[in-house]
Amino acid sequence: ESLTDAQNSIIMTSVARGTAAMRAPHGTSRATPHSRLSRASRPVVVTAARRAVERERVDADDVSPPTTRRAALTTAAAAFIALTTARDARAKQDQGCESCSDSNSALSEGDKAFKRSESGLRFLDLKVGEGALVETSGTKVVVDWSGYTSGYQAKKIESTRETDEPFVFTLGDGTAIPAFDEAVRGMRVGGVRRIEIPGELEEKLGYSRNKALRYNGVGPKPSTFGGQRALDFVLDNETLRDFNRSLLFDVRLSSVRK
Repeated sequence: ESLTDAQNSIIMTSVARGTAAMRAPHGTSRATPHSRLSRASRPVVVTAARRAVERERVDADDVSPPTTRRAALTTAAAAFIALTTARDARAKQDQGCESCSDSNSALSEGDKAFKRSESGLRFLDLKVGEGALVETSGTKVVVDWSGYTSGYQAKKIESTRETDEPFVFTLGDGTAIPAFDEAVRGMRVGGVRRIEIPGELEEKLGYSRNKALRYNGVGPKPSTFGGQRALDFVLDNETLRDFNRSLLFDVRLSSVRK
């Protein structure tokens, strides 16, 4: 049957409104408040067009940019690796020779291997001095030292660079632990020698296990409470094994006294 002019007008108006709705920007209302048509009387073409527009908007909202997200994660990971590498390099540089030994681990790049003397003392020269050579007993020497419990948590015992109290002793008179007496022999003034007393040889080359005799006229004795406590702990703790009692010292021959 032919449509009346009024019906044709209603259809054309509805189609025009549906087209305008499809062209409307995202987020704007497509509803026509002045429309007097009921939902049931709206033409099918308008409803279908509106549904198509809604599907397109939902799909657009749900699409995530995986490429952008991956790129951001890759950039963040690269930045973290670069930061960690730079931090480790700075730490290694700051530690200097305090990390350059094969004390309790395999050698790494830049490490120097200890030599072992006949007594079992491990040593290496960090710096060769240019001053007077010290060899004979009866020579009075002034040394600066830094000590560490290398076999147990590598705690610092003490450093005379911080206390400003160098250790003064005479070679061969028994006022220094055997490791110090042996270490200084053959050094030149200005030199720095690193020594390590293996835990199983600690009492032979280092300090007495008898606390009453430990510092009885024998040094070097830590001058601070914390330094003495750190050293006494590894020597007195009966639960530790021999390797835990290993001690490491950096010894600098500062001068010779006559």
